[in-house]
Amino acid sequence: MERRNFIKTSIASAVLLTAPQLKGLSNVDPTESKSVVNKKSSKLPLKDGVIVISDMSVCKPAKNLSRTFEKNKWQLVEYETVEGIKGFMASAYPDQTCGELTLPLNAKGVYKIYLGIYESKSHYKGDSKYGRFEVKLTDDQGYRRVGPEWQTVDEDGSDKFGGHEVKIYKAITDAYWKTADLTGQSLTFRQLNYPYNRREHGTIANLTYVKLEPLSEKEKLKWQQFRQTDETHRLALIFCTGQFTGHTRGTYTFRPTSKDWFKDEFEPYRHTDIKIFIFEALRGNSCVYKTSIGSHGTEDNQWKKEWVDPLEEFTKLAHENDMKIFASMRFIGPQYPMNRSPIAWASYYWKNPQWTMLNKEGIPITNLSLAYPEVRQYWLSLLRETLSYGIDGIQLHLNRSEPYVFYEEPVVKSFINKFGFDPRTLSREDPRWVEHSAEYLTQFIREVRMLVDEIPGRELGITISGRKNGRPVHYTENHCDVETWITEQLVDYIMPTPYLHESHLKKWRKLGGSRVHIWPDLMPRAQTAASYARNAKKYYEAGADGLCLWDGERRTHRITEWSAVQRLGHKNQLDQIVKEGPSYYGAVDLKTLGGFDVKWSFKDG
Repeated sequence: MERRNFIKTSIASAVLLTAPQLKGLSNVDPTESKSVVNKKSSKLPLKDGVIVISDMSVCKPAKNLSRTFEKNKWQLVEYETVEGIKGFMASAYPDQTCGELTLPLNAKGVYKIYLGIYESKSHYKGDSKYGRFEVKLTDDQGYRRVGPEWQTVDEDGSDKFGGHEVKIYKAITDAYWKTADLTGQSLTFRQLNYPYNRREHGTIANLTYVKLEPLSEKEKLKWQQFRQTDETHRLALIFCTGQFTGHTRGTYTFRPTSKDWFKDEFEPYRHTDIKIFIFEALRGNSCVYKTSIGSHGTEDNQWKKEWVDPLEEFTKLAHENDMKIFASMRFIGPQYPMNRSPIAWASYYWKNPQWTMLNKEGIPITNLSLAYPEVRQYWLSLLRETLSYGIDGIQLHLNRSEPYVFYEEPVVKSFINKFGFDPRTLSREDPRWVEHSAEYLTQFIREVRMLVDEIPGRELGITISGRKNGRPVHYTENHCDVETWITEQLVDYIMPTPYLHESHLKKWRKLGGSRVHIWPDLMPRAQTAASYARNAKKYYEAGADGLCLWDGERRTHRITEWSAVQRLGHKNQLDQIVKEGPSYYGAVDLKTLGGFDVKWSFKDG
């Protein structure tokens, strides 16, 4: 069924606030006019209860609004959909400062909230990895990043617009945000704040309408079934900190100076099934906390007094919301020599080139080798720093920067002593070489385990590669000897990404019993709500006792997906999400925009 069919059954049965109707209401507060709208003037078969607030000109303060493209104001643009919704959308340019807008909702009781968002053609070409604007209800502790979801795909690869991206300029995306008791609440929205408004991310912010669907008594009971309990806390969110340290492809660093920034960033994770918040505190020797050992990513390597410590703030927020927090690390080395952003500096690497990995020809590799005790001790010293924050565990990301030992002199010599010939004559996947290399990584895991166990109750999780090109690579290429780790009781959580084969899951479950938690990642990062639920169900049936989300901070702005993801610990309600999922998202065709016919206009590319 086409997604637009959903819109005809839900939006088409709404009580409307439209610009033309509001103009005709004298001495009436437009935010209170729902009860006096003339239903006969609408083309839609209206139904009591459902509300579409389609006119953003009622937002306050009025000084932040403009109909004439004034600078540093939200622009009001008139529109009409083919179903007959009329109103004024609000849009803001990313290189201007337009302020906040508050939309009175004047609703009482529990409603599903949908956001109508329009993606305009523009010269702003930022990506959508972090959303388009931020929104919150009065009672929310922080803002949520949100954006249009026209790239959302199902497992069959189809998108919501039938594969024709050009349609995004001719339709409004209708996305389910969340369900809430709206009594006494308004909706406030604003442009993205730094660093999400930087040139590489910046795009036009837009809110076209807000749709509110009241819950029936039966629906309220279903909604209450999704309340979080100890039993449903079975998700781990892995928070990549590229926006702090700079991404490996080469971007600037970011150091928050306000504690409110962290409240906003954490808001999507509150009241969810997330049990473990995994914060990537260590990206090589680049540290996302107040370190005395590693790098701050500045020329003088000094901590600035105005900076707020991310690890400290996220630890407080996680514990206040009954979550565990793990500090994670991946072994990032220097990047391509032309990339001179701070993440590429890797100062410890350049100070100790004698400990680099080597290929068969003896050519250096841009990572340090775990074959050297000095390297292992350095990583351990950084992990010890993170543990001093009172966190609950450590996570090692062994699905990146692999392998961890190669053909360094001590590795080659020990192999020769054991087998009597040079390993460089063998294939990389020769079982003897793989087993020998894996011993070095396992030794490091043992040392991390000892560090974690210095305080009882702390845990160790490991992210490993699942499959690449259709085959498992965690052992043959990355030297991750999972079976030994489980047998020696070195790890508490195994989190494969992406696409763990069910045979491995079942094997590890049998080997580790209930002591070891196997939480596969749900890939791809963008998929429909129903697809997320189907994949979760598949892993649970194969023996997984939880799930993880790599790059979780890039998933939350896709609100229809996140509405499902945050509840995937509810194993018994997954079928309900599969059934409801298609109703979370739709596309509403525009008839006019700014007074122009949309079908036959804007056709110059």
